[in-house]
Amino acid sequence: MPRSPRSRYDRCMRNALLGLMCAGALATGVAALPAQADQTDPQLNFLFQQLYEAPNAATATRFENNILRVLSQSGSATADLLLQRGTEAMNRGEFELSLTTLNSLIKLQPNFAEAWHRRATLYFLTGRLDASIADCEKALSLEPRHFGAWAGLGQIYIILNRRNDAMRAFQRALAANPHLAGARRYLDAVRRMDGGREI
Repeated sequence: MPRSPRSRYDRCMRNALLGLMCAGALATGVAALPAQADQTDPQLNFLFQQLYEAPNAATATRFENNILRVLSQSGSATADLLLQRGTEAMNRGEFELSLTTLNSLIKLQPNFAEAWHRRATLYFLTGRLDASIADCEKALSLEPRHFGAWAGLGQIYIILNRRNDAMRAFQRALAANPHLAGARRYLDAVRRMDGGREI
């Protein structure tokens, strides 16, 4: 049976937007930073300010990568290992193993924003959109500038045809990272949407 236009739209949007949500979330092997680093690290304020003021994409990318490195460090060697293993399992498509590992990580470090963001990405990949929304919201309660989590919410809201929520989420992502080209592109696309159709 041919797919309906709506199901084709959902599939195309999910595939097109996945890279934006997974930027940073699926990265492994980031450079080590001091053990204190996590979303409470005071250097994040400086990095986010520099990212916001970056004069060009190359400079912005450097600060964005530094932010992602800080966010991916928990301050615990055990938690960092769980994050790495959970992410690697996700990359390999071993979703059950990834979920078990990320669940253990969240139990160990419930205030680690990136742990919630990684599990949100996993839930997105496996179609559990309500759970992904909840985990994105938890990540954002811990680090309100987490542009990856905001972009992830925007993607989910597009799939759910929640146009206004998607616009707000992409706007928040861009407020934290004005150089996030994917978020800007999809915000423009959302503005042209009407009931899930571009006009």
